[in-house]
Amino acid sequence: MLFSVIGNYSLLLGLFFGLVLLYFSAKNFRNSQLLDTKILSFTFLQFFLVVISFLCLVFSFVVSDFSNETVFNNSHTTKPIFYKIAGTWGNHEGSMLLWCWVMSLYGFLVSLNIQKISHSFKIRILMFQGILCFGFVLFLFFGSNPFLILDPAPVEGVGLNPLLQDPGLAFHPPFLYLGYVGLSIVWSFALAGLFNQKFDKDWARVTRPWVLISWIFLTIGITLGSFWAYYELGWGGFWFWDPVENASLIPWIITTALF
Repeated sequence: MLFSVIGNYSLLLGLFFGLVLLYFSAKNFRNSQLLDTKILSFTFLQFFLVVISFLCLVFSFVVSDFSNETVFNNSHTTKPIFYKIAGTWGNHEGSMLLWCWVMSLYGFLVSLNIQKISHSFKIRILMFQGILCFGFVLFLFFGSNPFLILDPAPVEGVGLNPLLQDPGLAFHPPFLYLGYVGLSIVWSFALAGLFNQKFDKDWARVTRPWVLISWIFLTIGITLGSFWAYYELGWGGFWFWDPVENASLIPWIITTALF
């Protein structure tokens, strides 16, 4: 139960700092250097707290903490450690937490400013990425919380869906999210360019690596998912029309055209 409590409060604090980030982003339109520094700080805090929350869910699965409703519904004590960890995102609540983690990760990476992006452009990118991340964390906490507590705690869990007990579960969702959700940072780059009214070679130069990284991860994720679906269900599998798979293919086509 301890990991669930820590994870839940970390998620709540992440939501709070996301709200504070929105406030300072709105105030940032006055171009205050002090507020710029705070936006960078709260971007890091939001990322750090989502990481803590995600790790707490992973540990809850590893130790089979069935007081956590998500763990109870998707794990059991005899499941191999490999599938216990993979089971973290083998459900709606855990996959949404992974989604928020990836989204905050890309914002954090931009804040490191490895590309030497201009200060004003970087702040705008982080502002839009922070708004997007706040919206998803808000939904996660109130609409799909992975840290709901069962009292009394069950002795044994329900277990993982047999179709998901496959090595594909360990690799397909993380790669797919690193690409699919990673495109959110390209969205933030685009909005920052629109706001600054600056779509030129410099914008394309700094945006292109993020498009490429997301496209590579998305390609790997779609390939792994297609292979997994094929040997699990064959050509007649209902996953052929799975909206999740189609939803990842459409941005892949658009991103390919973007190059």
